[in-house]
Amino acid sequence: MKTTLYFNKWLLIAIVWFLASIYFLFFKSSGNPMPIPQFDKICHFCLFFGQFWLLAKAYFSAGLTIPQRLLLISAIIWAATSEIIQALFTTRNGDIMDAIADLSGAILALWLAQQIQTARRNGSREKY
Repeated sequence: MKTTLYFNKWLLIAIVWFLASIYFLFFKSSGNPMPIPQFDKICHFCLFFGQFWLLAKAYFSAGLTIPQRLLLISAIIWAATSEIIQALFTTRNGDIMDAIADLSGAILALWLAQQIQTARRNGSREKY
């Protein structure tokens, strides 16, 4: 059984997504107030959902088991770090609710990816 993730298109997209998230979280100004209350929380949720979906997709498209614990720990570290950086070094504010939205997006992506991977494995076993 393979255990090492090699470079694939999903990993490349995840890297590009991560670099884009750095830009949007730290360098792009927040601009005008959003027309939808708590729209920034939706953006945080989607940003982390996309990031961790792409990482999980890189694993299961390579036929590897998704390292749920590793990716969840990475999500926690990245959410906390991004909010601390925003609070200390940018014109934005660090917000615990943003971190909760971040983690909610990551957790949903990892859960969904795990469900798909499990269904695919069970489906392939039933064929034989």
